[in-house]
Amino acid sequence: MDCVCGCRREIEGARLTQRNFVAASVALELLAWDKNRASPIPGPDGREGLIARGTDCYQRLLYSLHEEGGGDPDADCEEWLRESGEMRLQRSDMNKKNWLLGRGTGSPNLSEHDVAQLDRLHPELSFTGKVAARSGGPEASIGGTDQAAPADEDLVDKLERLRILRDDGVLTEDEFAAAKARLLD
Repeated sequence: MDCVCGCRREIEGARLTQRNFVAASVALELLAWDKNRASPIPGPDGREGLIARGTDCYQRLLYSLHEEGGGDPDADCEEWLRESGEMRLQRSDMNKKNWLLGRGTGSPNLSEHDVAQLDRLHPELSFTGKVAARSGGPEASIGGTDQAAPADEDLVDKLERLRILRDDGVLTEDEFAAAKARLLD
């Protein structure tokens, strides 16, 4: 099995394979939280601290997988995954829906398109790092471009994300209209 970071390092042994799966789970949680952060919908209190702790866990897992760090990050990272999942379950827009029961299943609400955006080294910047790069923000070097895109392009991206949330049933028509009005004001 290859390392989750994409370095093509072969991960061997039951313990490191399990750690690689934990790292993949942390990366997907961070991707979901970064998607939430990039959304025009306000995020929950404590989100930025949660993302910072998750980023630390992910980096420690990668160091361990690359045999560059000491210590065992597994217990801390498992705890972070539990905490992240509990916080995410409070957000209807962040959980896959069980359409029969009408509630979240506990899995992050990520489409194939979202997963394709995953930055394997910095999953916490998969969406916001790219937005900052397009707008010439402080993380512009992460995206690999120094050219700022027009402000209209950022607005179009946000409106498109809102439309997708509405079409996926995450937002009601009223929530969609209110969020759209906030963006256009």
